[in-house]
Amino acid sequence: MTSGSEFEGQFVIADGRLPERAGSKRILLTSLCVDVFERLETVEVVQRDGSRIGILLGTPIDPDERKVVVDRYVVDADIGETTSFDELDEIIEKHIYRLVGSFAFVLDVPQARRLYLDANGTKSAVYSATDHVAAATAALVLPTADIYFERLDRSLHAALRVDKDGWFPAGLTAHDGVKRLICNHYLDFDTWTCVRHWPRAPMMRDEDPEKAIDTIVDQARRAIVALSKAGETNLALTAGHDTRLLLACSKELRSDVGFVTVGAPGAELDVKRARELSLRFGLRHQTLPYVEANSAQMQVWQKKVSHGITGSNLRLHPSVRPLEDTIFVGGVGGEVGRGFLWLGSDDHTKLDADGIITRLKLPLHPRLRLAVDAWLRPLRDLEGLLILDLAFMELRVSSWAFAQAYALPRYTEVNPLISRKSYQAMLSLPPSVRRNNGMIHSCVRSAWPETLDLPINKYGDWRDKYEKARDAVFDPRRALRKLHQLAWVRTRNALSRNKSTKPAI
Repeated sequence: MTSGSEFEGQFVIADGRLPERAGSKRILLTSLCVDVFERLETVEVVQRDGSRIGILLGTPIDPDERKVVVDRYVVDADIGETTSFDELDEIIEKHIYRLVGSFAFVLDVPQARRLYLDANGTKSAVYSATDHVAAATAALVLPTADIYFERLDRSLHAALRVDKDGWFPAGLTAHDGVKRLICNHYLDFDTWTCVRHWPRAPMMRDEDPEKAIDTIVDQARRAIVALSKAGETNLALTAGHDTRLLLACSKELRSDVGFVTVGAPGAELDVKRARELSLRFGLRHQTLPYVEANSAQMQVWQKKVSHGITGSNLRLHPSVRPLEDTIFVGGVGGEVGRGFLWLGSDDHTKLDADGIITRLKLPLHPRLRLAVDAWLRPLRDLEGLLILDLAFMELRVSSWAFAQAYALPRYTEVNPLISRKSYQAMLSLPPSVRRNNGMIHSCVRSAWPETLDLPINKYGDWRDKYEKARDAVFDPRRALRKLHQLAWVRTRNALSRNKSTKPAI
């Protein structure tokens, strides 16, 4: 049995038949047991009459109150035996998904027992339908370390290139019999199946983007205010788009928060631009020295991510140790507003599993094709760009970025660009605003336009061409994947046009 400290920040959800995990604290709900480990905050969720309907795990933020929710959260509704599933869905959407922050929600009422993730699944979860257990990581789903490694699917791990830059999308994991819950779906504890609950209707576009831009900025700003009041808070600062938006949203708070950059190999532009921004705007900034993980640290990290990814964080994660016991604010989520997978597409683009996998730059493995096809099937009537947005949110960010949610539990991480309200605002923007990073520039111009005086992701001189050439030389696989992706998209678009113009017989 592993020690409780290995599972800091994690949880297990099951019925009372499962023994309490060593090192955890058991919380009894109506019919479910939630075992929580040290450093995971819990919030009791009650309805109007004071009766408990579930529990929030993590760091939920009330954007109206501009504060982190602690101890108890009141849902202004009455859930009874006559409450229909449609009414229950509306209550969850209205009262749980109004929250910002990083959280999961366990619902336990007579007619429904479910696990919900936040708007992008930042508190990720995996589960075994056979064993009737859900948890933060596979090491808590599987009963022993021996079984953990016996069930590790090394063949699929290798086929998806997880040892390089691959990962497991669409509910797949590295372990036989273990599946991943992805955002916009809940886990039904009665059937042990995943059910899509969002979007509940087609997204409506607003041709006037100003309101949506204001919403994105305001939601992020409210979250940063709440976090700055809760404890020592540091914002990520790089040369990139999303951290520039974070900076702009913190204009009025820059004396209350700090900014950090990791001085990792290849991050020279990030360090340079962060220092320039700090000098220009009087930011309290620190560059964290790069510390590479040793073999033992990498092995621990791999288990905390359920052997689902590798990448640069595997090696650089000790670099952020100076942030322990603080709040870290990241920029994940901004890419959703930038149409990250849109390359060569519009609303009429016909999508299939192979096309989506190619856009994700993953191998066309048979099991992955089946999983992505099953994911895509209920979405086929949606517009092409919305399908690609959901693919990015669910198959990339939820499945890759937040598979790492428990790798660094000794600080609190929140990404304030992630919330239902912000994502709805992003998806309501016209494509012309979202393409070419237009949403980011519009938000920054609205919040703090002077921060655009320094270029984003560019030196602004001869070094930009040099960097591109260097990247192509040192990482030719990335360039080849990009060329393959472009070729695939152009071929599929040409075939679609030919089909649409073919005369009837």
